[in-house]
Amino acid sequence: MRVTLGLVYAAVALGAGCDWRDFDSIQTHTPVLSVSAPSHFAASDDFGRYLLPLSGPAADSTGGTFVVSAESQAALALINVDATGQVHGQNVDAPALEPAIGGDVSLPVTAMAEVPGANQVLLGVPDANGTGAVYLMTLAATPTIAAFATPPTTAPTRFGLGVAAGQLAGADAPELVVASSSDLTIFLDGDATKGVTAPADPACPLVVSGGLSDEGKLPNRPILLAPRPMGLGEQLIVGTPATTGGNVSIWAVDATTGVASCAFSYTQPDAGFGMALALGDFDGDGVPDLLIGSPPSHAFWVHGPLSATSQVTPVTLTAGSGTALGASVAAANVDGVPGDEALVGDPDAVRGGANLSGEVHVVGGASLDTEQTILHRQSPSSSDAFGVEAHALPFCTSGCGTATAVTQNVPLVASTTHAFLFFHPELRSTDPRTK
Repeated sequence: MRVTLGLVYAAVALGAGCDWRDFDSIQTHTPVLSVSAPSHFAASDDFGRYLLPLSGPAADSTGGTFVVSAESQAALALINVDATGQVHGQNVDAPALEPAIGGDVSLPVTAMAEVPGANQVLLGVPDANGTGAVYLMTLAATPTIAAFATPPTTAPTRFGLGVAAGQLAGADAPELVVASSSDLTIFLDGDATKGVTAPADPACPLVVSGGLSDEGKLPNRPILLAPRPMGLGEQLIVGTPATTGGNVSIWAVDATTGVASCAFSYTQPDAGFGMALALGDFDGDGVPDLLIGSPPSHAFWVHGPLSATSQVTPVTLTAGSGTALGASVAAANVDGVPGDEALVGDPDAVRGGANLSGEVHVVGGASLDTEQTILHRQSPSSSDAFGVEAHALPFCTSGCGTATAVTQNVPLVASTTHAFLFFHPELRSTDPRTK
């Protein structure tokens, strides 16, 4: 059975603290929370397009924290939703961006990745200076931004189109990874002077077709990197959509040299295959599976552990009413039983007669063959592109700030004007307020 869940807007005013009763109250009174731009945000009507969930809340807060970047200009905010559901927004001053982009602060940060264990976020501005630039934001009471690296090769196109960070080459500092529209650079130990460009390999193509690499051609970033340990090795997963058929390649990184080598790849005839990537345990076996967005009408998943012989299996989806189903994907447990569900965004979908209002399909089952619900705005808004991004936000529900903290993933959905959190995990009723 499929049901639809429209957004319910409510405010909560509960006592401070952090235990399961707070989260239960949020679920009851605010099953879905709409987050708008904080005061004095540089683009108040352009808030929510790019989101980055952080692995934990800020040091002096509880609940969940995420970063927001505008679509049209360099405007950043740090948002914390505390354990009682109260929203605390902080604008991030970004003067360090100005020198690299000639003083024109209209160019947005369109790629973001958390650096594990460093309290930092890697930021990509792929249109800066015609070649692109990358920055590091340090999270503190007053966040700061500093330039990280310039392209190590001769003028690649849109350096910073995709960014990622993870332990790819040993147990030292995390590697920082930067993609352009034509290549991939690994900065060993996060050192800007140790950039190694991945060698060209026909088996793992990295060149995005020109029509797909231009901003605005498709509703999500053309390259999304997801470096995570898969199986016994640590590997880098790279999506490369292309007009002749998309590709998702798996790369291994040498712990000594930092040189990446192609391990294997998956291909599909869809041009958008690889437009979005996510990891989740969909069949509940404890091994991460790979979820791949493939607009205009598909999503696929690969059962883990990933290997060259793994099958690429379609996610069962009802036809979208837009032209971008699969533009975003995420994994989150939304039904309260073992195994993640797949969230598949269709930001061009028509809802209630509103064009480009958007929706997110939620699909469960060990084979991702049961569509459970469709998330959408209660009052659809034309061109709002709800579902242009989808994420799972780690949210502390008990014992926050202690060694016994309990965290669960809350669906976090982007639009061009707001961010939305879905606090109610069991989507089995047409009334989201039903426990």
